[in-house]
Amino acid sequence: MLHRHDRFTAAILVAGDLILSFGALLLAYNLRYVWKFGGETLGLPENIPSFYAYLPFAIVITITTLAVFAILGLYNRGRFQGRLAEFFALIRSITLILIIAYGVTLFWRTPALSRWLMIFYWVIDILFLTIFRGFLRGLVAKLRRRGFDRRRVIIIGSGSLAGRIAEKIGEHTEYGYQLLGFINTDDEETIDERLSSLERLGNFDKLAPLLEQLHPDEVFVAVPSRHDRLLELLDTCEAEGINATIVPDIFDVLVGRSIRRAQIEDMDGLPLIGVRQVPLHALSNRFLKRLFDLSFATIFLLLFSWVYVLTFLLIRLTSKGPAIFKQERMGLDNRSFTCYKFRTMYQQPAKDSDTIWTEKDDPRITPLGRFLRRASIDELPQFFNVLKGEMSVVGPRPERPHFVKQFKEQIPRYLVRHQVKSGITGWAQINGRADISIDKKVDHDIYYIENWSFSLDLRIIALTILRVIRGSNAY
Repeated sequence: MLHRHDRFTAAILVAGDLILSFGALLLAYNLRYVWKFGGETLGLPENIPSFYAYLPFAIVITITTLAVFAILGLYNRGRFQGRLAEFFALIRSITLILIIAYGVTLFWRTPALSRWLMIFYWVIDILFLTIFRGFLRGLVAKLRRRGFDRRRVIIIGSGSLAGRIAEKIGEHTEYGYQLLGFINTDDEETIDERLSSLERLGNFDKLAPLLEQLHPDEVFVAVPSRHDRLLELLDTCEAEGINATIVPDIFDVLVGRSIRRAQIEDMDGLPLIGVRQVPLHALSNRFLKRLFDLSFATIFLLLFSWVYVLTFLLIRLTSKGPAIFKQERMGLDNRSFTCYKFRTMYQQPAKDSDTIWTEKDDPRITPLGRFLRRASIDELPQFFNVLKGEMSVVGPRPERPHFVKQFKEQIPRYLVRHQVKSGITGWAQINGRADISIDKKVDHDIYYIENWSFSLDLRIIALTILRVIRGSNAY
């Protein structure tokens, strides 16, 4: 929910943690074996082992640091995470890292690990990472106060709940939120005094056009959960592809009521409920998926480079025009990118290819192109999109801007598909592809987004390969 927007900060954290953890081990080694205090080395043995002998242990330490921190959520930096909570999380994590690394090195030929070396490392690493993360937190907060890394938000509601969220945001500029204004619902005639300095953007009936015009990064829904139009409010936000965050009233907190696939966070004592949980918003999951994408795409391109060359030559020999077809598509966060495909149609004006839907037995498709589509060979250049970071191997299929605008008006929650990277194949593709309606495809895509796992990606890839082998792909 909230932490997914701190991607750049999280990337700095990953690099800093790895460098400082390695540096902590190097410093611990010097304290244990090299540097002299009062003319004597601290616990100096007769034969001092070289630091290079400890490199296997150092490698295990750095890899384990990344894995443990990611699994325990130390890279999912919510804007409201406290310093003390992070400090104790670091102590627990580094202790676990030492235990794991020591266990691994029992099966790896290394010099006996000194207890003083491990104690020094434990203390130094905690000290280094606490200072580093505190400094980074303070720097980010300072930058946010000056207007950098701002999240543009709108409050829906004008009562006490809306006033509370506006007050919290105003008191904590380090959260990095820029309030654009508030929208009051029909039954809220009185406006909380804490909203008096904010712009009144309009009534709920104008919510859809306002969201389309302003396109905020976040919407805080601050109306009672018993409000008769709450679900309509949430559906309107999702139709625009904007995540809504609910500010629950005291009744919700007491009864523990959950809404859809809820995710709960805390803003200085004020509970917030995200209405959709997306596993790929977590840095650890994105890192794993990106690492797999890069590895898979690189290996695939190396193994099947001959297919690319052969297809390129066949297209150029059988029809006029370039072998690679480039087209604007919409991907993550509604951003457009240039999608690559092998050309399967006769050359045509861009306005036709961008706005005309491909049909079965479409006369625009060349004889070779029909085979390429049936075997899904036309999609292979998209592995270059994967390497560039514009697409993933698995995800919702990217669509042309013309149809995105059209489907957005016709299909509720269509833009939810854009909360993750587009993919070469996906859950919708192995469940029918062109044989199912657009709204069913959207349902399949949302299922994938909410239930993502690495094993699900592997399953989709395996089923995609089977479909290609069986020749069961659509036109």
